[in-house]
Amino acid sequence: MEEVTGSTWHMMNDLRGIMSGIYTKAEEWGYWPEGRRNPMSRVKIGEKWTVRPERILNEEQTVKVLARLSDPNLLILETALATGARISEILGLTWQHVNLRDGVIHIVQRNWRGDIDDPKSKTSKRLLTLGNLADRYRVKAEAEKAQPEKCVFVRTDGSGLALWDSGVRQALKRAAAAEGCDFPGLGPHSFRRANITWRQEVGGSSIEASKIAGHSTVRMTEGYTKIQLNRQADLTRLIQEKLASVGEKQPAVVQQEEANRTRPWPPA
Repeated sequence: MEEVTGSTWHMMNDLRGIMSGIYTKAEEWGYWPEGRRNPMSRVKIGEKWTVRPERILNEEQTVKVLARLSDPNLLILETALATGARISEILGLTWQHVNLRDGVIHIVQRNWRGDIDDPKSKTSKRLLTLGNLADRYRVKAEAEKAQPEKCVFVRTDGSGLALWDSGVRQALKRAAAAEGCDFPGLGPHSFRRANITWRQEVGGSSIEASKIAGHSTVRMTEGYTKIQLNRQADLTRLIQEKLASVGEKQPAVVQQEEANRTRPWPPA
């Protein structure tokens, strides 16, 4: 399969999957000889690549950018940051999916620019805790007289339809540009990446991060985990402090060994 200029690995992988499905259906319907090898099985797209660097804002940048935003964009991005949910999953929420009492959202569908569909994979159907954001959702529900079947985040045109991700992304880009920390590829998905990275930094295991993110494998979670320089510096210092603590004890150990060597034997 020839590489398409400007295409991403994910797009190429999806295209291969679509073509494979076409041949599978063709065999099922009698248009392709039964038992003949699916041509797509021979197609190799190589190691995963990305068109743009996969970055995240650091903690200080995140706080400053969020301070420039207002609801609903602010709550949407804070939800992505707190839960690791995809933007399509957040915009796919209806109030019946929000447990206001327990502070939990139930991911059962996604909304991608008006197209309501099942989540990306079976493992994407999951419960996510809102933490400190639960009170914000309760206030929002009360102010909007929330009805179970209505979208949580709706357009301001009175249509009652769900917001599109493009508006959220534009607001984020403007805020980041104002703080001088915008970069190509910055979007709501960057906050999902930050959640996966920081969840492990604060003590969560890779398995926990993977399950909460709705990934099908831990290996996929590895691709989302970014080792930030400040985290690397912390780990480096811990190693150095560990060695230093041993070094501080060393003179006492050497002195004791020397005393043992000069001590008469057998002892009096």
